[in-house]
Amino acid sequence: MAIAGFPDANTTGLPDGVILTPSGDITVTQPGTVIDALDVKGTISVLADNVTIQNSRITSSDWTGIWIKDGITGTVVKDSEILNVGSSPDGANGIVGSGTFLRNDIHDVENGIIVTGSSLVQDNYIHAMNAPDVRLGTSLGGPHYDGIEIDGGVSDVIIRHNTVINENSYVSAVMINNDFGPVSNIQVDGNYLAGGGYTLYSDGSFSSTDKISGVSFTNNELGEGKWGYYYFRNNTPVLTNNDELGTGWQTSSPTPPATPNVPAAPSIASWSPDTGKTGDGITDASQITLHGTAAAGSTVKVYDGSTQIGTATATSTGTLGLHHQGLDRCEAYADGDRDQLVGANQRGIDCGGGHRRYQGASCTGDRE
Repeated sequence: MAIAGFPDANTTGLPDGVILTPSGDITVTQPGTVIDALDVKGTISVLADNVTIQNSRITSSDWTGIWIKDGITGTVVKDSEILNVGSSPDGANGIVGSGTFLRNDIHDVENGIIVTGSSLVQDNYIHAMNAPDVRLGTSLGGPHYDGIEIDGGVSDVIIRHNTVINENSYVSAVMINNDFGPVSNIQVDGNYLAGGGYTLYSDGSFSSTDKISGVSFTNNELGEGKWGYYYFRNNTPVLTNNDELGTGWQTSSPTPPATPNVPAAPSIASWSPDTGKTGDGITDASQITLHGTAAAGSTVKVYDGSTQIGTATATSTGTLGLHHQGLDRCEAYADGDRDQLVGANQRGIDCGGGHRRYQGASCTGDRE
């Protein structure tokens, strides 16, 4: 199943032409701060309201690339690339917090976005999920890969039109659970979601009192995880109009077909000899040599009406010449399927009295 129409590397991340300025860790304490066009090697910690992070690359070596403190509002993270090359036992996350998250390319993480409060998550590309196995042998175990994760104490989240691909065979593309409190009003709509153990989790088994309610999965394209599409416990999400793609789901956008190499139409550029007044288009010569251009190596035929009166082969540099006697009218095209690539309109007209006026020749050519 192609993922055309869903976010990918071409529609997310750094816009073309952005020049980045190197930076280390950043802690934002001033409301309204805009972080723009930085190449951050570290973590951005947001401790103030209405902060915007845009057009930047964040490469973290700690537990998360961007941390938004609980209770902070108005954060926007957009048009950025986020990856985590860290080895913290607390995980290797892309974004942790709440806010508006748009058109980000998030990769090489354990968890793409951990949502901790009311948020809009839209048009992001979360993929190539990979993290060091630093917890191996501990009670926590290895990486628990989740594209988008909600761990309780959260309501009013919209997850719309994202691509989330968990290439690993465990956990999920979208994880919802009530480990840290109740969950309500979560809309997961119109996404491409694939992989993991189960593609979608909504697990209310962590607490008997903090319930999960109001979860809906609608209009999504679903690539089946190792064990199936859905893992739902102690809650009943709404499932509507989801397309189940099976296990043959695609991990990247299809490569578009190559644009055909269409040669330029052959063209007669000049003729000789030009007797009398130079450049007046009139000659009294009975033998004419035509000069022009065509696709390198192509064969060009010259016609008088429907009668072929000459043939020339273009050189490796695309030049050609043809000598002919008694030419009244000609058309030339490169040999082949005659795809009617029309060139300059030129004709040879008998002017009487042995004079001929040449305004060139009408040329059509083939595709090679």
